[in-house]
Amino acid sequence: MAEKLQTYANREEQLVNTDNRAEFSLGKFTPIELEWDKLIINATIKVGKISTQKCLLNNLKGVMKPAHFTAILGPSGSGKTTLLNFLSGRLISDNLQISGELMLNGKRIEDIDKFNDQMAYVMQDDILLATFSPREAFYFSANMRLTISAEEKQQRVEALIRELGITKCADTRVGNTQIRGVSGGERKRASIGVELLTNPSLIFLDEPTTGLDSSTALQVIDLLKRLAKNGRTIVSTIHQPSSEIFNNFDRLMLLVRGNIIYQGDAEQAINYFANMGFQCPNFSNPSDYFMKLMNEEGLLVEKIQAGESEDFDEAKIKEEFEERLQQFINNYYSSNMIRELQSSENAVIKENDSGFHIGFIQQFVLIYQRSFLNEIRNPMDVKLKIFQSIVNAIMLMLVYSDLGKYNEGLQNRFGALFFICTANAFGGIQGALHTFSMERPLFLRERINKTYSVHSFFWARSLAEFPFQILYPSLCVIIVYYVIGLSDINVGKFFMLIFIQFLTYQYAVSYGLLLSTIIPKIEVATALVPALVIPFMILGGFFVNQDNIPYIFYPFTYLSMFKYGFEASVINEFDDVNYECLPGQVCNPVEMLSITLSIWECCYILIGLAVGIRMIAYLALHLISSPEKPKLRSPESMQIMNNQN
Repeated sequence: MAEKLQTYANREEQLVNTDNRAEFSLGKFTPIELEWDKLIINATIKVGKISTQKCLLNNLKGVMKPAHFTAILGPSGSGKTTLLNFLSGRLISDNLQISGELMLNGKRIEDIDKFNDQMAYVMQDDILLATFSPREAFYFSANMRLTISAEEKQQRVEALIRELGITKCADTRVGNTQIRGVSGGERKRASIGVELLTNPSLIFLDEPTTGLDSSTALQVIDLLKRLAKNGRTIVSTIHQPSSEIFNNFDRLMLLVRGNIIYQGDAEQAINYFANMGFQCPNFSNPSDYFMKLMNEEGLLVEKIQAGESEDFDEAKIKEEFEERLQQFINNYYSSNMIRELQSSENAVIKENDSGFHIGFIQQFVLIYQRSFLNEIRNPMDVKLKIFQSIVNAIMLMLVYSDLGKYNEGLQNRFGALFFICTANAFGGIQGALHTFSMERPLFLRERINKTYSVHSFFWARSLAEFPFQILYPSLCVIIVYYVIGLSDINVGKFFMLIFIQFLTYQYAVSYGLLLSTIIPKIEVATALVPALVIPFMILGGFFVNQDNIPYIFYPFTYLSMFKYGFEASVINEFDDVNYECLPGQVCNPVEMLSITLSIWECCYILIGLAVGIRMIAYLALHLISSPEKPKLRSPESMQIMNNQN
């Protein structure tokens, strides 16, 4: 076994002399052989009060070998992604029961998460910041996840850029639908590169060719083949590969309805099924043929082509397919493939070090820098928010251009102040919804990789927009204050109103962060904003006097951002001023609105509510990003549980 391990470890050196493209050295790594046995995954499905069990993976045994590129094929619902997520430690659900044995290099393990420093997982979607270049994404990941020197990090990043073949686009923004950037293939290679920085021994990929043209897909597969040649274990689900891509696979696994019907050398698969009487036609794509064998539609096509479809109804097609599937399963378990699936006693894999690779302060600084750069590199987003503030200011100037001194003038001043509060509240909520929802997938990916802690991300991300959150609410006040003549052009009250609106904006941002945390889809969260915010607006003290609010709704007024922002603005505007409501009649506007708090009490409450709701948002994010994973039970313990039930 020691000789076998040495062969894997020296594979790169052997290949350099025969194929220059195989040079892909990021440093030494320990080859990993991953084996599982008696793997059963059941899901509990509840319909009303009735619970049923659905088998997702049925008593599977398999092995993923070093220096091999293993492809997992199967129709939709076959269990490909479930198996991949289980093997990579990313299977998250509270309704799953898992039993079986899992081994790394011949050693049985209970929790794959303890070894994820040796592994990498490349998602189907390329989750990268659109405003950052591949080189910047690599350096961020390197600074977060590597403990080597700065010079070594630079060498690894630059070497990786060369090996991935993205030198020409290394400094081009990744881009998205709004920002022009790199091509789809370059983006996919950059996504793979982010995971390769830690020099993993075992790499999982979920359909890496989806959405790519044939040429670009082949380039990505060629990259994975080179990684496998260097001794790494490459495991990928893949959807309908071309013949050229299929020829790059070292090993093939075919999954149907949670059952393995083939597992072995990819080049032997055609002969294996031919010996069972299922001959792949000449000059056809083997993967397409296997997919036809693995679903009922393929059987129906066979009958139509053979002119036998008239004698078969849907029930007969289904019955015959079930018989064929059982034949595949029985033949697989009686073949030599099962006996060949034996793990080797290879080198011991070291468990992860506890905690993160760098401390909280370093994490905070790196995330803050990235978030701040991301904000200023989104000029359209900044311009839209500034434009929104300017439009609101213009509307105020047009409507409230002449604030009179009698009763109608008093009402106009109330209206102008409430409009400013409302505009800033909605602007803060919508801005927070959009910003965090866009970065949510990136955060979850990096969180699963243990790149940083939740609190370092949350607080750094919150403070990164702080300078802009001063600008947006202040802009409207700056434009309209002197034009409409608030507070008889009092400089002190001018800056106080800016401060009040900033606090109102911060409360709104906290509210938006909470919504975007507990509601993952931005479309749903945006649609719910009016229903969740307008009640607080009605209870804000402008539409209904505080003394006239129904008792049942009165407690909700204490949570209204409009109440405290509006009341503080009114006190700031009319403090110690007796207003001429009618000719010859003097009144106090603050008393008219039944305001009992002082201006600073309103400000302190706004600060407290903003911080409190932001803390709730942080706790919600922590819970969402740290779900409890189902435990892997031994087959014996699962059998005991089933007998008890």
